[in-house]
Amino acid sequence: TEASEAPAETQPTPEVLEKSSASDDTPLSKLFAELPAIIKDADHNEIWGVELSDAAHVPTSIVLEKFLRANTKDVPKAKAQLIEALKWRKKVDPRNLLAETEFNTTKFGGLGYVTVYPKTEEYAKEIVTWNIYGAVKDNKETFGNVEE
Repeated sequence: TEASEAPAETQPTPEVLEKSSASDDTPLSKLFAELPAIIKDADHNEIWGVELSDAAHVPTSIVLEKFLRANTKDVPKAKAQLIEALKWRKKVDPRNLLAETEFNTTKFGGLGYVTVYPKTEEYAKEIVTWNIYGAVKDNKETFGNVEE
């Protein structure tokens, strides 16, 4: 299924984010401790349909862990990369682009999905994206010409 409506953007308060920092000294807890500054610097808190929140919010943990893994657990590098990604998302607004853009379903159909889980007491909704890279039959045909 596809998301029909983008979640409203909300900024977690610094107090909520400060409480989220785990007391241990792992790269993830260190990046969580940096999250208020990251969100403030980027002036944006959404990535891949996830509104960044606190350590109790599993999707936020997953996002931060992806940036840490991409940077071999180097917290300053992960922080810098996340800030730039958030700034780009604020500027480009890819969620809106997705709603406005028509995709060639013959070429790109079946390569990815968006799952929206219903509203819970704590969160407006949870969004998970699934990329099915094994579904690509011909890499050159699928990714060779980005203008088609």
